[in-house]
Amino acid sequence: EGQPQQFNAVVVKRDPALANGDLPRRHGEIVGDAVLDKLIEKFGDTASKIPMMEAGSRPNANAVLASIKQMVNLFLVSGFAFGGSAEILKNSATVGGDGAAGT
Repeated sequence: EGQPQQFNAVVVKRDPALANGDLPRRHGEIVGDAVLDKLIEKFGDTASKIPMMEAGSRPNANAVLASIKQMVNLFLVSGFAFGGSAEILKNSATVGGDGAAGT
């Protein structure tokens, strides 16, 4: 606190199989994963943790909304965002008995 920050130069090589057009998507994945990992590391064992969903599960809209709202709150308190909210505006899709989305 109050001291000049020290930065170390690091050379980063990308995967040669990654095409130039894929760089923005891959960058977003890496940054998104890093931010989410940091939020889980910092808040994962607290009452402020992000509600998690089991891989392969099909949570209802309220469970998804609760997770997104908490992520928005953590983005705000962590300084990743200056403002934000999450809400369901319109339920426009339904899922049939076969799991296929419809209207």
